[in-house]
Amino acid sequence: MSDSVTKTLSRRSYSYSALAFIIVFVLGLYASYNWESQQLKVKRAQALSLAQSYSFQLKSVLDHNLSGNYTLAALVHEFGGFTRWFPQVAASLLEIYPEVNNFALSPKGIVKHVYPLEGNERVIGFNQLMDIEQGGDAWDTLKQQRLILSGPVNLVQGGRGLIGRLPIAMESRYGEAGQFWGFSSSVIRLDDLLDNINLASLVKQGYVYQLQRIDTEQPKLIAAQEPELLQDPVQVEMSLPGVTWRLQIAPKEGWLPKQTIVLYLLLCLIVAAVIARLVFTGLKMNLQKQQLTTLLSLQTEHADQTDKRLLSTLQAIPDPLLELDQDGIVLDLRTPNDELELEQFFICGEHYSKALPYAVVQILDNVFLETLHSPSQSHRGALFSLIPNNASQMLWFELSIVFRKVQDNDQLKGRFIVLLRDVSARQEAEQQQRIAATAFETQDGILISDRENRIIRVNKAFQRLSGYSEAEVIGETPAILQSGKHDDAFYQHMFESLMNKGTWEGEVWNRRKDGEVYPEWLSISTVHDHHGEISHYVATFKDISERKASERQIRQLHYYDSLTRLANRTLLLEEMTFLIHEKGLRNKQSAVLFIDLDHFKDVNDVWGHNIGDQLLQQVATRLVDTTRSKDVVARFGGDEFLVLLEPTDISINADRAIYRASHVAEKLSKALSRAFILNGVDYQIAASVGIAVFDEHSHEPLDIIKQAELAMYEAKSTGRSRHCFYEAGMQERVLERVQLETDLRHAIDNDELLLHFQPQWDAERRMVGAEALLRWQHPDRGMVSPAVFIPLAEETRLILPIGEWVLHSACQWLSNWRKQHQMQGFIMSVNVSAAQFSQENFVEQVQAILEKYHAPAEALQLELTESMLAHDQQDIISKMSALKALGVLISLDDFGTGYSSLSYLHRLPIDQLKIDQSFVANIEQGEKNASLAESIISLGHNLGMEVIAEGVETTAQFDWLAAQGCDLFQGFGLARPMTMDALLKKYQDTQTS
Repeated sequence: MSDSVTKTLSRRSYSYSALAFIIVFVLGLYASYNWESQQLKVKRAQALSLAQSYSFQLKSVLDHNLSGNYTLAALVHEFGGFTRWFPQVAASLLEIYPEVNNFALSPKGIVKHVYPLEGNERVIGFNQLMDIEQGGDAWDTLKQQRLILSGPVNLVQGGRGLIGRLPIAMESRYGEAGQFWGFSSSVIRLDDLLDNINLASLVKQGYVYQLQRIDTEQPKLIAAQEPELLQDPVQVEMSLPGVTWRLQIAPKEGWLPKQTIVLYLLLCLIVAAVIARLVFTGLKMNLQKQQLTTLLSLQTEHADQTDKRLLSTLQAIPDPLLELDQDGIVLDLRTPNDELELEQFFICGEHYSKALPYAVVQILDNVFLETLHSPSQSHRGALFSLIPNNASQMLWFELSIVFRKVQDNDQLKGRFIVLLRDVSARQEAEQQQRIAATAFETQDGILISDRENRIIRVNKAFQRLSGYSEAEVIGETPAILQSGKHDDAFYQHMFESLMNKGTWEGEVWNRRKDGEVYPEWLSISTVHDHHGEISHYVATFKDISERKASERQIRQLHYYDSLTRLANRTLLLEEMTFLIHEKGLRNKQSAVLFIDLDHFKDVNDVWGHNIGDQLLQQVATRLVDTTRSKDVVARFGGDEFLVLLEPTDISINADRAIYRASHVAEKLSKALSRAFILNGVDYQIAASVGIAVFDEHSHEPLDIIKQAELAMYEAKSTGRSRHCFYEAGMQERVLERVQLETDLRHAIDNDELLLHFQPQWDAERRMVGAEALLRWQHPDRGMVSPAVFIPLAEETRLILPIGEWVLHSACQWLSNWRKQHQMQGFIMSVNVSAAQFSQENFVEQVQAILEKYHAPAEALQLELTESMLAHDQQDIISKMSALKALGVLISLDDFGTGYSSLSYLHRLPIDQLKIDQSFVANIEQGEKNASLAESIISLGHNLGMEVIAEGVETTAQFDWLAAQGCDLFQGFGLARPMTMDALLKKYQDTQTS
C-alpha cells in the first residue's frame, strides 16, 4: 500500500472520530432526556401507588369501623326501639372496631346513650340536629336516609374527629314504613385514625402531603405536612359514605434534582470522548488489517477448500455434533437441523460446564472419564435432559462419544467428538406410560370391563371402597355390586345413554362385600377400537356418603330451630304452602294455633337467659308430647310457638275443625300450666293461644298466621292464660293498642306525663308524707287511666324509662323543698315496678339521681310490691341493703295479697308495711276480715316496721285502724290525689290549723 493512500486513510480517521464524538454526544443528550422523562414517570407512578395504598388503607379502616352502625340499627329494629342492650353490644363492638372512640344512640337526634361513658359524659343530651357545626350533616343524613361520614368536626367531648351517622326508622309490626327513630353513630378521633394508618411515615420517605375533604364548596383541610412544598402533586380521591376525600403527595426535594442534570451532561461528554477515541483506534487497526489481508489470502483459499470437504462429510450426519478438546473446551457445535437451543448450553471457546446445569455436568464428567479409560475410547447410551430458555418442554439427548488424537500446529492433541441424538419423543412416550399407570391408582375407584362387560381390571381404590379383591371380581360383571335399590328401567336408561352418547354419570346406590349399601357418584365412558366398535368400558366412582350426611345436616340447620329442635318458620311456611296449594283442602279444614308464653320476659330478666333457654326447651317438649305425630309444632321466634293441625274432614260436621282446635288449645294450656322444674327450682308459667281456622279458600300462609296472632293478642287483652278464635274486628283493637303504645313511647318527650300526690296522715291527722301517682294527659284522649297504660308500659318495658322519669321528678321536688326549708321530715313514696327493680344497675341509678338533685335520701321511700319477693331472694336482699345504705326508705306495698315467706321476711330491711285496700274495705264486713288487718298491724310492729293502711274511705275505718295501732293512713276518705301546688297548699293549711 502506497504512502499517499496511507496519509489519506489517516486523515479520514480523524474526521470520522470527530463525527463519532458529535453523534454520540447528541445521542447521549437525547438518551438522558428520555431517561429523565422515564424517571419522572416512574417516580410519579411510585408516588401515585403510595398514595393509593394509603388511601385504600384509610378507606378500609373507615368502612370497617363505620359498619358497626348497621349492627346497632339492626338491634334497635329487633328490640322495637329498646336500648337496654346497648352497653353490652357497644362493648363487644369496640373490640371488633378498635379505632372507634365511642358508639352512641340518639333518639330524635339527641344523644341518650354513649359507650364508653367515661370521658364522653358531655355528649349525653347533645342535640345533633340543632348543633351549628354538626346540624347540617345530621339533616343531610336524615334526608338521604343512609350512612354519612361527617367531619372533621370539633367533638363535644374535646378534640377533633369524624362521626358516622346512620338514621333509623322504626317499622310497624306489619312491615309498614315507620317514623324517624333517631341515629346510631360512631365517633373516630382524627389523631387516632391518622396514627393508625401511619400517614406521617410519608415524611420519613421524603414526601409532603395534604389530605382534604372536597365535596364541600371549599375543600376542608383534614391533615397536612408542609403543604406549601407540594409541587405538581399526584392525588387520589376516596369515595366515603356521603363524602369525598382527596390525598395529594409530592417529593419534598422535587421530582428531579438539578445536580442530576449536570451529572448527565458531564457523563455524555465523557462517553462521547471515549467513543471517539475507540473509533480512531478501530480505524487505525482496520488499516493494519488491510495490510495483512493480502498476506492471508493464499492461506484462506487453501482453508476454504479444506472446509468444503469437511462440510460435505458433516452434512451426512443428521444429529448435532459437538467437538471438545481434552480439557473440555468447546471447539465447535454443528446443528444440521437448526437445533439453536443447544447454542445456549454449549458456548464455543468456553468449558462445557459454563452454561450446563450441575446435574448434566456431573453426567458428562463421568462419561468423559469412562471414555478415556475405555479400551475403545468410546461410549454410547448415556442420557441427559435440558430445558431451553423460554420453553416449557424438556429435551432429552442420548450421547455417542469418541476420543481421538489429532495433529495441531506440530502438536498431538486429544479431541472428544460427541454425537447428540434427540430422544425427547421416546422419553415422552415412556413418561406418558408411567403417568397413566399412576393415574390409575387414584383415590377414586376405577373398573375396566371388556365389550361383554366382564371386569378385566380394577385399581386399589376400587378394592378399598367395595371390599372385593381384584381376584374376586375379575371375570364378573358389575352386577356383583348392585344394591337392589334401582329397577331394570334405571339400568336400561344407563346403557342407552352409553350407546348413544358414549358416557353416563349419576348417583348410584351400590352394595359393598360386607352387605353395606352406600351412595356413590358413578361416571362411565366407552372406548372404541380402530373400527369404531366399543372395545371397553371404563367406570370411575367415589363414595359420597359423607356428602349425603352433610346435606342432611344442612337441611337440619335450614329447617329446624337450633335451640328446641322444632320446625322453624321456613319449614312451617313451606308445609302450609304445600297444604294449601299442592295437597288441597277440599271438604277439609285445618287450624293454626299461635302460642305466646305470658310474662316470659320476666323469666329472662330475673333468672337469666340460660334459664329462659332451658324453659323454652321444656315447653317445646310438652307441645310435641301433647299434639299428634302429623301435627307440625314450630318455634316462630322468641317465646312464640305455632302448631299446624292435621286437616280435619268437615263433610259430615262443619264444626269438627273448630272443636278439635279448641280441644288441642285446652290440652296445651293444661300441659303448660304444670310447674317446670329447672335446676331443682319450680317455675310456673302460662300461655295465651290464638286460633285461626282455614280451608281451601285461603291463599297466603302469612295471612293465616297473622289472624292467629291477632287472636292471641285478644286472648292476652282479656286476661291471658286462655285461648281465643280469630274474629273480624280484632285487627282494629290490636291497631288501637299499637297506637296507644306508640303514643306512650312519645309521652315523656312530649311532656305528657305528670305526677299527682295522695297525702299520707298519722293518727293525729297530720300530713307526714305523700305517694307519687303517675298520670298521663294525652293531647287527644285526655286523661288516660293508669289501669290502661301502666300494664301496657310493663308489658312493653316502657316502664323502665317512665319509672326513671318518675324518680327524677320526685327527687327534684324533694331537692326544691330542702332548699326552701319547706316540709321538713316530709316523706315522698314512689312506686317501683318489678322490671325496674330487677335492673342490675338500679341501685346505682337511684344513687345517681339523688346526687344529681342533692335530694335527701331519708325523704325518699320506694314502694315495692309483695309479688316481687317470689323472685331471686338473694338479689332482692342485696339491693334492698344497698338502698338502705344510701339512706332510702323501703315500703312493702299490697301486703297480704301476694307471696311472701315469713321465714325470711324479717331478713329484709323493710321500713314500712302497707295494708292492701282490699283488707281495709272489708273491715266493716265481719270479724274475720278485721282480724286479718289486725294481724298484719301486729306482725309489722313485731318486726319493727311502720304500718300504713291504704284505701281508707270512711271515718269508721280510720278510727278502727287507729285504735289497733296503725301508724299511717291513706285514702279518698282523707284526701284524693292532687297536683303538687294543691299538695303544698293542703300541707300549709294543716300546719296552720
